[in-house]
Amino acid sequence: MPLIDSFTYANNAKLSDYQPWYIHNHHIGYIRRTLRATLADYGLTFTEKEDCLYWQPIGNFDENSAFLAEITQKMEKTGFVHGWRDELYPIASAYNSTPYALIERAALPILGCKGYGVHLNGLVKKADRIYMWIARRAANKPTSPNKLDQIAAGGLPYGISAFDNLQKECAEEAAIPFELSRKAIACGVSSYYHEVDNGIRADVMFHYDLWLPESFTPHNTDGEVAAFYCLPIEEVLVQLENQPETFKYNSAIVMIDCAIRHGLLTPDNTHNYTELCAAMCQH
Repeated sequence: MPLIDSFTYANNAKLSDYQPWYIHNHHIGYIRRTLRATLADYGLTFTEKEDCLYWQPIGNFDENSAFLAEITQKMEKTGFVHGWRDELYPIASAYNSTPYALIERAALPILGCKGYGVHLNGLVKKADRIYMWIARRAANKPTSPNKLDQIAAGGLPYGISAFDNLQKECAEEAAIPFELSRKAIACGVSSYYHEVDNGIRADVMFHYDLWLPESFTPHNTDGEVAAFYCLPIEEVLVQLENQPETFKYNSAIVMIDCAIRHGLLTPDNTHNYTELCAAMCQH
């Protein structure tokens, strides 16, 4: 399977099936056309103009957040929202913009709001080859159980910086000490629109590289990782091509980006190279 298919799968949403919605003329997200009536049944209503939806906040930040919390809790009780995380994410027009409200992470797809995350490529230089630490997610993970993943990654909730969150995930998921994780370098971003059963995931992932010493071996501390493997990136790419279903789909994108940046995928050795590069960011 061509590597570009990993991007096609991640970006599988058909935006014509959704309506963009706004707060004070700031674009916030996308709502599936067929779910508008369901949202209204829960008390979340919009005005419509020229095929765009507009939500009028009921009050200030805290009041808006409390209103959405009440609605999403009802949704969770009826099964419309599932996989509750007890993590609050901002509803905002862009990263670092002032949020209008907070919402439970599991409810983000219903409103098609941007959700941010951090992904770390744990790299090791052995002789003339680059190796990558790969994690296998635990079987009891609510999303993508048993899939192959970055050595450390996680969603970015409200109230913590991307880098602080990365260091937290490094410590929890792979026992990477702060004196090592602070050397991680921000090196890119990717985004996609992925359709799920109750809406659309408008995810944005911040990519980081961290060169680890050969002597370091990760171990999990929070029960979210079943095993770690240190593999040459070339072997990771072969498995991505031949068995893409074994990887968490958005982590595959981060791995492909890493291989491009470090010269393992080039215009001369990679079919659809330009398409791979262009597909990295969809919003």
